[in-house]
Amino acid sequence: QEACCRPQRLINDLLINGTPAAFAEYVKYCDFLEDVGDRIGVHPRSVFVRGSCKIGFSVAPRPKVWTAMSNGSATLRPSDLDLAIVDVDYFHRIDTEVQQWEETNLKGEYLQGQLSPQYVRRQQDRHYNCCRDEGLPRVVCVHHKDAMAKIRVEDHCGIRRRLNAFIFRDWWSVRCRYEYDLRQLCEGIEAGRLTP
Repeated sequence: QEACCRPQRLINDLLINGTPAAFAEYVKYCDFLEDVGDRIGVHPRSVFVRGSCKIGFSVAPRPKVWTAMSNGSATLRPSDLDLAIVDVDYFHRIDTEVQQWEETNLKGEYLQGQLSPQYVRRQQDRHYNCCRDEGLPRVVCVHHKDAMAKIRVEDHCGIRRRLNAFIFRDWWSVRCRYEYDLRQLCEGIEAGRLTP
């Protein structure tokens, strides 16, 4: 109900702030943020955990909604740790590299195979001034990929988790993206596409 009635409070007080469910202690979370910040060159308070590892379950407006965070088992791998990096300079560095690669290597009418959905997803993410690891072309942003690979998540939260980054230009972009997701979640529940 909070998602539909007061989304901004939910975003500001719960989805952005607080100790994520994947971390046993706030101190360990702070150490993790400092490690990430040092490696990518942004202030630790410009980084936070989002997704199921933040609140313990997924609120993504898709069929996986309400899926609990997994710590891993014989049949299920641990949930990915999704980072939000909020820094205008870092965002522009990544986005500029990607756009230059696209201008050189892609022509819209010739997109084929796996390049096509990745390109479409990057365009959708740009509506929210966001770049994500998942859609980066293989040969660009090597500095970012190398930094992410060196972060040992298990040293901070005790479990080896795959690390994904969502890089936002500013805090308004983060909020707009969360507002969109929460609106889609509420609409999906009201229409019966998603279970309450």
